[in-house]
Amino acid sequence: MKKLMILFLLAGLSVNAQRKYISTPTVAYNNEKGSKAVGIFLRGAQIDSYEFLQDKYVYKINTPYTGTIFITDTYYVKDRLNASDHYEKSPAVVVENDEYYGSPHLFTTVASLKVRELPNSSAAVVGNLLNGTPVAIYYYPYNAESWIPVQINDKKGYIPVKYVGKRPELSDLKNQYNKAQTLEDQKKFAERILELGWNSNQRENEAALRLYAEFASKNNQLEVAEICLLQADVLKNIPKDDFNLPIKLQKEKQFGFTINNEIEPKKGFKKSFLESNLGKIKNQYTDLDDCALGDYQTNVFFGSVECIGHDVNKTYHIRSMEMVNANGFKIKNTYLNNHSTVAEFLKVGKGLITSIDPLTNSYYINNDYMTYEFQFKNDRLVKVMVIYYC
Repeated sequence: MKKLMILFLLAGLSVNAQRKYISTPTVAYNNEKGSKAVGIFLRGAQIDSYEFLQDKYVYKINTPYTGTIFITDTYYVKDRLNASDHYEKSPAVVVENDEYYGSPHLFTTVASLKVRELPNSSAAVVGNLLNGTPVAIYYYPYNAESWIPVQINDKKGYIPVKYVGKRPELSDLKNQYNKAQTLEDQKKFAERILELGWNSNQRENEAALRLYAEFASKNNQLEVAEICLLQADVLKNIPKDDFNLPIKLQKEKQFGFTINNEIEPKKGFKKSFLESNLGKIKNQYTDLDDCALGDYQTNVFFGSVECIGHDVNKTYHIRSMEMVNANGFKIKNTYLNNHSTVAEFLKVGKGLITSIDPLTNSYYINNDYMTYEFQFKNDRLVKVMVIYYC
């Protein structure tokens, strides 16, 4: 499964000068004389922190991950990029574009790669990248011990360049897994297979989950094996064309938010019912830029529940619900609440679940005009929210 994840690499930090752009792959050197090449900037790289040495006609650049480097070929340092620019292809190690990413990039080659707050191995971890995640490359250092910057989940961080390269092949990893002689090596390759599966198509993802379930089962990780097999079954049964089953179930009162096991009515809950179960309204506002809100509609908050209030008929449809107290969600004949496990959800959601995000432990059910996101933490359902298509 391809992750809908965008990783931007920035070429500088401060904004004490007008931003510059690299229009074609341009080599960076260790000094203003160009004595030794230390890396290469790719087309689209942004240069924010620099000094132009007038007497040398050279750009001096300094960032935490490059140190001090120099661009001597100044012709390709531009104030802006244009579609008419002539530019060369990226160097062979960097992928120009493919089905995974549309600009220069490489892929992570290890499982659960830690993203550090600063470019060193002792810095705090701000996130993790799955094996096979495409990483945009705007500066590629030649020193294998160098770091490159990334942005993940609105956080900036750094990863070692030695852990990015050509996209791993599932077949190669499976061969290495089968040949592994030690439990440590088997685990390493099984984890890489599992994570690459999440960054692959549905069929490969399913196969990776089943392989990891086999590994986990052999090593007495029965709960892990069960979840992997259930996830594999979910992927095998993703709706192909018809995403209207949730709507059909709603009409039969078999799908939707519940409070005290009362499912949300077609026209929405009445204010009196919500206040008697959730308390008084905490806040409300109308956001004209919120595509979920139509005419005469308002965002209304009842503590643990966010609603869309219909100003004319005075009813409320739930938009987001924390799984606390008597809050819940009904799927078919099952009522889910804050005690519901991932396994329970996967069993009842098979045939409805349309995608899985392993990084956030979230599951999605789509219909033709919205998506339901089910969020889990510590193997318990903690929140359900509706994402409206804009």
